[in-house]
Formats: sequence, C-alpha cells, structure tokens
Amino acid sequence: MTAEEFTKLPSNRKVNMVLADGRELLDRIYMYFVVKLYFFEGLYIEIWYQQISNRIDRVIVVNPEDVLHLYESQINISDIFNS
Repeated sequence: MTAEEFTKLPSNRKVNMVLADGRELLDRIYMYFVVKLYFFEGLYIEIWYQQISNRIDRVIVVNPEDVLHLYESQINISDIFNS
C-alpha cells in the first residue's frame, strides 16, 4: 500500500488496520495528545489520541526523515556498536 492509498482511506479503516496489523514502535506527548508511532506495510503511521476528549484525532503517514527528527531522543542505536 502506498502512502497516497492509505491517506485516502476513511479514518476508522486506517485506525483498524494499523491497530490490527501494525507494529507499535514509539510514542510521544505533544500538547494534549498522546502520539503513537506504528510501522504498517512499509509506512510510518502516527495515531494522535486526545486524552481529554477520549478520541483519536488524526491518523497520518510520517516521512522517515521526520521520524528521525520527532523521535531522535528515543532512538537508541548503541547495541549496533556493542556487537
């Protein structure tokens, strides 16, 4: 599935697919949202959950370069060098 195909899907379908078959990688807090990063069919997907209203606000495809920028403090590659 391409990023464009995924983006065109209805929100509830995106959420169901990612939660069922995606792999949760990382999460972060942004203002009033818990943002969870998933890897799904070759795509990085963020699900934005708003705790106050108890609902998912958005489901978006994230560029791999942006993943590095947004989650750099949580990415640990030290194991690569200890082998």
